[in-house]
Amino acid sequence: MREVESLTRTRAMLVTALGTEIVAALEDPSVVEIMINPDGRLWVERHGSGRTESGSVVLPADTERVIRLVASHMGRRVDAASPIVSAELPLGGERFEGVLPPVSP
Repeated sequence: MREVESLTRTRAMLVTALGTEIVAALEDPSVVEIMINPDGRLWVERHGSGRTESGSVVLPADTERVIRLVASHMGRRVDAASPIVSAELPLGGERFEGVLPPVSP
């Protein structure tokens, strides 16, 4: 039961951290990739229309929060010595990769 509650809590925190625009993109079946550049610009790639800039900017603290939430969910450490997190999101199994400094500015 605790495991289910923990997963539910992690999902809720992740949805909040990702924000409505990214969550909507994750739910859109035409979306094949969502990227946040080091400058915070959000890009969405869809079948048939390619990669487009959404016009949104994600703050570095928000990006780091998502990376740390995913790492924590996976039981992994993420820091300067181990700055890359590759995992599946606990929302729907989407592929995730997050990179912290010093690899990403």
